[in-house]
Amino acid sequence: MAVCPSPVAWLIRATLLSTLIAAAHAETMLYVGNVAPYAYPDGAPRRGLMYELIHETALRAGHSGTVHVVPLRRQIAMLRTQRDSLGSITRLAEREMNYSWPVKLMQEPITLVTRRDARIDISSVDAAKGLRIGVMLGGPAEALARRIGFADIQTTTNTANNVAKLMAGRIDAIVVLGGLFATDQAMSGVNVDTLRDGAVLGRVDVYLAGAPGMAPAEAQKWTAAFQALRRDGGYRRIMLRYHHAE
Repeated sequence: MAVCPSPVAWLIRATLLSTLIAAAHAETMLYVGNVAPYAYPDGAPRRGLMYELIHETALRAGHSGTVHVVPLRRQIAMLRTQRDSLGSITRLAEREMNYSWPVKLMQEPITLVTRRDARIDISSVDAAKGLRIGVMLGGPAEALARRIGFADIQTTTNTANNVAKLMAGRIDAIVVLGGLFATDQAMSGVNVDTLRDGAVLGRVDVYLAGAPGMAPAEAQKWTAAFQALRRDGGYRRIMLRYHHAE
């Protein structure tokens, strides 16, 4: 004969369940945009430079280290409105008031890149302004290219697509965050020696950022965790793994 749990037992079970649910939701949600070589989706041989920086920082903050890889534009929107979330985005003037900026992760150049055999000049903005320029939709390279005023800007969703268009002659150059580093890491079946970089159009800081109004104690927790990552050599190891200069 089945024994029905007493009201006290039901109360204990309900309390434990609500505690577990609250704990699951209490952990800060971490995001990174699905942009190679900074992040790769589940199942990829490696997870990406920015993914690993966030993951290892999170572990040092007492977090589980779970990082969700999502489309870049969705990530940017979620970080602006979703409390208790953090992710890596570039710090741009137009975003300044829309986010909290607790941790600077790194600085990256935004660079013109073209084929090595292309007889075009990408040594300066003035020389390249009339070219067909490829950029990644929603990224800092697109924002900068539009501010500069390139005549023909074409967007795509990732650097690999831009490289394919470049090699096929459908565009003349790409404007890319990270320059040849990012182009090399994102390419598949293309030798980076067939490319060359040109003018550095600007530099942007990449931050671990969240919704505006982050509590000072929370910001300090993540700052301290990142400082620990630098002190114990983890930051340098990740950079070396991706052949990236500190």
